Amino acid sequence: MRVLHLASWYPNREHTQLGNFVRRHIEALPTAVESTVLHVWPSARKAREVGAAEPGSLGPSSIREVISYVKDLPPRHWRTEWAYHKHMSRLRKEGYVPDLVHLHVAAEAARPALKAAQQWNAPLVVSENWTAYHGEHGRSFRLKEERAVRDVLSASSLHLPVSHHLGRAMARYAPGVRQKVVPNVVDDRFGLPVHPRSEDGPLRLLHVSSMLDAHKDISGMLQALGDAVQRGADLVMDCFGGAGAGADDIAGYRRLVQSLGLAERVRFMGPAGPDEVVGAMHAADVFVLFSRYENLPCVLLEAWMTGLPTVATDVGGVGEHLGVNPALGTLLTAGDIQGLADALVGWHARKQDRNLPNGLAIGEYARARFSNEAVGGAFLEAYRSVLR
Repeated sequence: MRVLHLASWYPNREHTQLGNFVRRHIEALPTAVESTVLHVWPSARKAREVGAAEPGSLGPSSIREVISYVKDLPPRHWRTEWAYHKHMSRLRKEGYVPDLVHLHVAAEAARPALKAAQQWNAPLVVSENWTAYHGEHGRSFRLKEERAVRDVLSASSLHLPVSHHLGRAMARYAPGVRQKVVPNVVDDRFGLPVHPRSEDGPLRLLHVSSMLDAHKDISGMLQALGDAVQRGADLVMDCFGGAGAGADDIAGYRRLVQSLGLAERVRFMGPAGPDEVVGAMHAADVFVLFSRYENLPCVLLEAWMTGLPTVATDVGGVGEHLGVNPALGTLLTAGDIQGLADALVGWHARKQDRNLPNGLAIGEYARARFSNEAVGGAFLEAYRSVLR
């Protein structure tokens, strides 16, 4: 089965982590799928890169990648779409014919994906992770974006959101189109620790994110931590990440930590690679994510894959898992600082009583839903459903 992937977001030389979840989705596809990926991104220097990517750490599929960079000058949208069309013209000259077109994120590649499906008379499916479908965080589509989103979603045979919450938002733009939820996939490196987690000492908390306060509510999380410590809970926290935050943001968090008397309890570790995050998850007792909004954050799924219980807010698709399976952790209302403080005090008491949940059961739940085999199999089933 030949699948042409058009990826609005994809790791590239300008942004090595951009759309890494898209690449993981494509890597997870089984060997029955032959993938060609087209991706275009603005840059100071034009270039075109073509190659067969090595099989990823997630799955068996090899991927032919065609990545190009257009001048980062207006009109950027026009330049980007023109580059996609040029790539598709080259493919047609090669005699390439896809069985199916898969659009990942209905942004810059939306109209080219619609054109590709029309030119090759192939079914179109759309995967989505974009928070712009939700207006509650103050970011929604611009007018031209909304037209493109509405057009491509309406023309597709199947929507593949990462959560039911996102699927409902997509349905507002294209009611009646069939949907199948396919969650994000987790790298196989995120497995259960080979050693038992500590039973003594303080409750060890972990946070991994962009460290953007408007999104992740870092300040609220730290205030809750300070409240819990004031109430007698022995807590420490490591915070990894910060690619989205500036030096001034981190400095502000450090000042807040100092004012709350947490200087010896909170460490800001900076950005980290997957192996370092795996190690941190294996060493922690509880993962904390106090986001104001999300779709289905990969880092939460990664924590569960390592058997780590979580305290997280009921945003996006989080409650679709954490809300129906209390063994995974504690579900909170976004912005509820008092609720987070109460939860941390409760988790500290559980550690003192040696009553933390069984990591094996959490890991089994995650592997059944977010592993390479589970997600790749779900995509293959979705593809076959539109090709029948």
